[in-house]
Amino acid sequence: MQQRYTLDHWEDRSGHRLTWKFGYRGTAGEFGRIEVVYPSKRHGDRHVTEVSGDTVPATSFGGWAHGRKPSLHLGQLSVGGAGIRLKRNRWAQTRSGRALRMRVAGREYRYLATSRRHRDRALIRDGVEVRTTRHGSGARKKAIFTVLGPADGTDLALAAVMVGVNTRNLTRGGAVRAFFNRSLDWLEVFQ
Repeated sequence: MQQRYTLDHWEDRSGHRLTWKFGYRGTAGEFGRIEVVYPSKRHGDRHVTEVSGDTVPATSFGGWAHGRKPSLHLGQLSVGGAGIRLKRNRWAQTRSGRALRMRVAGREYRYLATSRRHRDRALIRDGVEVRTTRHGSGARKKAIFTVLGPADGTDLALAAVMVGVNTRNLTRGGAVRAFFNRSLDWLEVFQ
């Protein structure tokens, strides 16, 4: 069983630039309306991405700000108000080894890069896989979810919130770029 859902990109650039919001929204079949908002909140150098919808649990991911999105650095995930512990091996050489691991509602999940491109990811649990791809630019930007297996609202919420997170560190090349970017940010602090 394979299902495909598309969420369209949206922007709200009203007011001061620190209050601008971005994200994806749309209808995902029987799951109903889903909306991803980033940054929904800002706390100093931390940004928060939130997911809400008709049948998906309220889900949020907060982490060190990287552009408009939170990064995996110091990341905190919450599903339905419950904090979720995140694990990853940042020194692993393979994409599978670098996967973000989490346990939600008694189920083990892995979120990993499926290609060298930073737009292709997959959320995997026993018997279910939700592949995400982002493509387009500007007003034509979209997030496409391909669901394999009997997924539920929690699966879709987790995949959707990660679309609003900078996950470049899940590939070696992205981790190297992130390291140099953070190093340059720290150098600016001392000038």
